Parts: sequence; structure tokens; C-alpha cells
Amino acid sequence: MSEIKKFTMGTDPDRDAWLTNFYTENHLAYEAFPEHVASPEQLNFIVYMGGEPLYYPCSDDLFAAIIEKRADTMLTSAYIKIWSRLERLVREVVKDEFKQKYLLSLLSIKFQHETSSKVLLPARLEKRLLAIFTTISEISRPLAGRKETENRRVTAFLERSDFLRAFNSLHGLEINDNTTLDDVDLQQHVLRLRRLLVLSTVQEIWQEETPPPMDELERVMNVPINSGGWQWTIDWLRDVISGRRRPYVLWIGGRSGEIVFDLAIISILQKMGIKVILAVKQGFYYHRISFVDLLEDPILGELLAGVDFIGEAAISKNELLTKLSSSSRLLVISDGTKEQFNPLMTSVTFARAFKEADLIISRCPGSRECINNHFLFTRDLVSIVGEESGKVEIGRKPHHPAVIRFSESTLRDKAEALILSVKMEKDKGKAVMFYSAIVGSIPGQLRMAKQILNVFVEYLRSTMHDAVIINPGEHFEWGMDADDIMYMWEIFQRSGVIDIWRFQTMSDIEKAFELMGEKVPPEWTGKDATYSTGCTKEMEIAMDIQNKYPEMQLIGPSWEKFQRRKEYGVGKLYDRALAESK
Repeated sequence: MSEIKKFTMGTDPDRDAWLTNFYTENHLAYEAFPEHVASPEQLNFIVYMGGEPLYYPCSDDLFAAIIEKRADTMLTSAYIKIWSRLERLVREVVKDEFKQKYLLSLLSIKFQHETSSKVLLPARLEKRLLAIFTTISEISRPLAGRKETENRRVTAFLERSDFLRAFNSLHGLEINDNTTLDDVDLQQHVLRLRRLLVLSTVQEIWQEETPPPMDELERVMNVPINSGGWQWTIDWLRDVISGRRRPYVLWIGGRSGEIVFDLAIISILQKMGIKVILAVKQGFYYHRISFVDLLEDPILGELLAGVDFIGEAAISKNELLTKLSSSSRLLVISDGTKEQFNPLMTSVTFARAFKEADLIISRCPGSRECINNHFLFTRDLVSIVGEESGKVEIGRKPHHPAVIRFSESTLRDKAEALILSVKMEKDKGKAVMFYSAIVGSIPGQLRMAKQILNVFVEYLRSTMHDAVIINPGEHFEWGMDADDIMYMWEIFQRSGVIDIWRFQTMSDIEKAFELMGEKVPPEWTGKDATYSTGCTKEMEIAMDIQNKYPEMQLIGPSWEKFQRRKEYGVGKLYDRALAESK
């Protein structure tokens, strides 16, 4: 790969205009499409930007070529492949001759129009054309029959006695005088995983009515995997067996037929104590498995009986972790898209799952262009791709070394430690007050918000006897985002240790500025806790806690005044709606 060129704004007006055109034409600009494109904060759940202003879901070479207006050859070749794939799809599934010709003609017109500027990314072109296809064809699940047949064939194959005999064979186990039981445990799991991974490259198993002879498949399934990422994965699994990890894995599912192998592999991971989140497509994307496929394919429905499906596009961190901590070890979500892996277009639920996972496993060969650019993710990613029959390529992309992660257990430990210290103070007869205040709800005022908070809390401490006042700003650590903060504080808030829960009022803010010897500036005039989405969430919690502990006092604005704030921005410390209105 040639040297990476990082493009910044503000030096060349013509190039800046072309950059802006690239993002708007591809519908990747958050400022222009805030309801569809991930915010910078949500993107940071998946990609570590490290101060880089621009992210693009394609290879570095392609992006540079487009920006430098020399991508004609690269794009034309990719566009032709997309058209061939789409034309083949239309001819296969649209049986009415008139409708087929009409659809191909319309798609051709759109294809010519969209590709003329040579700025549209191939993946974005394909998504637009597929959207037209699914709308005009009026076929609810294109390729459904073939996909179900392929899944049925693999399921039948995995239930065959000759396969089970070969699959459970001891051949390949290495046992000597120094082998421990943990070694044996790891080896048997790794041996089964390797056999399933290699077999999942043999597409004849699901594409043909009769799979290849078992003696040939037995030879294939015992072929070693020589990819560098495989050994890293084995070492990672060794930590799981030894008890050093109790991880979550986000498994980005693959295609029909292959998905049944995926579920068999996931079952082995579950037996090792790993909790798995399976992500599939939101809607139709050729042979890739979609959320609807999982719900309507009878074979997949049987294989996933009892599994917890999350249909919401924007599940909260608390809700996700609650589900992960339940008895079920498999959750199923949609990535929110109908295209190849694109962090800018994924759902909030997927972004949060990515952030909470310890390892990402991708089974999507078409996503390698996006995965293999210079951007690093916030989590280690292992890409598993069948190169050819009997050969699997396993690559690893390490997470960015500067990523700061606050795990569920870390946040819970911080909350529990604070609960313990507060209980010790209560045992001494002190009252506990929790102070909820605006921290980041006014864009550009984070530093001032913290100053107001700290000044006023110190004032309260100077006027109250035998009281412990909890100032959330004093427990913030660098790298925390709103998801982390809200999760940690909810554990503390629901513990029942709070005697007085005070919410910031307009007079509190005015007093803080008085103590600082300043006049209240316009951006703070009339503000109180009701202006904060985080405080609104905390008021909901406070009211719930007061029902359980009626003796807890609530001080601050009335609940009715909080009604205009419903959800804090993903990974933000301020309300998305307010930021967009600026």
C-alpha cells in the first residue's frame, strides 16, 4: 500500500469543497444526515479517531484516489461488479418478464446517474440500487427459498452420524507427560473450532443437494490453519480456559449455509464460558443473513429457540448489560444496515455492543476493504474468511493502543467502593446528599459547568453539618463517556444510601456565579437541571427510588419541568437535540 495521505480541511478551498461533496454524495456526513449517520461520539465507540477529523469506510487507496480525482479506473471496475451482481439477482428472483425488464431499465438509469460523478463509493452505490430493487420488486424476502434450503442442508449435514464420528475423533490431540487437564480442555475446543471453520469454506455442502464424500471432508476438516490470527485466537481462548477472561464476543454473522456453521461455533464458545452477541443485517443484502431471516427461516428459528432477540435500534448501555448478565449466553441484534460493514451507518445498539465486547469476530469477506484501512478499532477484531474450499484465512486487527476502556466490572467496582465508603459515613450519623447538575448539556460549556458544580458543592459543604455531599464531577475519570458515567452512577443511586437527592436549580447557578464574583452569562441565564438530559434520567431514577425508600428527600425543580428531555446523546454529555439546534 502506498503512503497514507491524511486530508485535513482549511488549506485548499477547492479540495475542501470536493471533500464535502464526497461525504454528502455518499450520505456519510453527520451534519447533513444526523438521523442516519453515526455521530462522532457514536463512531468513537467503534473506531478510535485519535484526533483525525475524517473517517471513511473504504480503503485508503480508494479514498485518496477519489479525493485526488483519479479514481476512474478503480471505481469503474468496482461499479461493473456491482451491476453484474445486481442484474443476476433481478433475473433470478423477478419472474414476470415485463416487471423484470422495467426494473433492469430503471436500475440502469439510476446506475448511470449515480456513477457519472466518480465520487460514489461502491458500497453506497450498491445500497441505493438494492433499495430500489427491494421496493419495486415487492418481494419481502428475496432469495429466501435458496437461503432456507442452504441452511437446511448444512443442518442435516451436521446431524449425520459419519460427520459426528469424524468431528469427535481424537485425531489431532497432543497429549504427553506434561499435558495438563486445562491443556486437554483447550485442545478439544480448539480442535472442534478448527474443524468447523475449515468445513465452513466447503460451499458444496450447502450449494449441492449431495455434499462431497465424507472421507474427502474428513481429510479437509483436519487440515491445519496457518493464518497468523489463528494462533493469536488460540492464545486468547487459553486465557478464557484459565479463567483470566470471562469475555463478551460480538460475532458479525455471515451468509446463508455458513451461518449454521457460525451457530455451531458459537455453541462451542458458549461452552467455554463466553457470552456472544450475534449481529446480522437489518434487511436484505444478497446471501447475508438478516434479522428477518432469523425470525422467519424455520431452521434458524429452531436453532435459535430460547435466544434473546433485541429488535430495538437504540438499546441503552444498562439494558444491554442487563441482558448480557442474564442466564442467556446468546443475544441477537441487527447492525442496523443493509450493506457491507460501515461504522458510520450502524445502529446505536450495534455500536454499544461493539463497545461492550472484548473481541469482535467478522465473517464478512466483503468488509475487508473497510477493515483493512489505516483506522484502528476500539476492540481487537478477528476476520475469518474462506479463501477457497478447505482454506480459511484468519487475520487480526489489534485495537488502538490508546483506547481507554472502562469495563462493566470496573465501573461496578467503582460504584460499590463509593457505596461502601458512604455507608461508613452513614454509620457515623451523617446524612448523604447526592447533587445532580448540568455537566455537559450546554455545548462548549463543559469547563464552566464543572466549575459551577464544584463551587456550589463546596458552598453547600461549608453550610451543612454532618453531611456527606456527593459531587459526581469529583469522580469523573478521563476516558469516560456518558454511557459509562450513567451506568456507574445508577448502581450507586439505586443502592438506597442517598438520604437527600438535590437537583440543580436556577438559584444554585446564580449563587455559584455570585461566589465566583461574576455575573451570570447569557448561556447560563435561566438554566437548571431540567436543561440536562442526564439529570432528566436521574430524576426518573430518583422518583423510582423514592417509591422504594419514601424517606429519601427530593429537592429541586418539579418533575413536570423535566419532560422536554428524554434521552442523552450516544456517548455524549449533552442533549443531541439541543446541539443540533445551534
